[in-house]
Amino acid sequence: MSFALKSASGISLVRSQRTSSVRAPVGRRAAVCVRAANFATDSWIKKDPLVLGASLAGWIIPSNIGVSGFGGQSLFGLFNASIAEELAHFPQGPALGDKFWLYLISWHVGLFVVMLLGQIGIQGRKQGYF
Repeated sequence: MSFALKSASGISLVRSQRTSSVRAPVGRRAAVCVRAANFATDSWIKKDPLVLGASLAGWIIPSNIGVSGFGGQSLFGLFNASIAEELAHFPQGPALGDKFWLYLISWHVGLFVVMLLGQIGIQGRKQGYF
């Protein structure tokens, strides 16, 4: 069972038992396609466990190499040593001027950059960009 009403502006309203929609006359229709994002079904991030494992290994291994900027020590080694120092006086957190924050931010920024570039590379390869 359906019925149609026509308003004064020329837009017809069609109503049936299951759906109702407003339609403009054929001459006034615009070619607009609107799609709402559905985060439950659309996987815009396209997670790949290969990226996580490869980027973690791809950052831990180079960050273990000693550099002259840290006195011949590695960033990963200094970061772990600073974690152990901070855990030694556990209830009190690290001071703002502590080297722990420099190591923490440097190590994690490097990790996230490697993860981002790895995700771009893997997804670009899968989608045929390179």
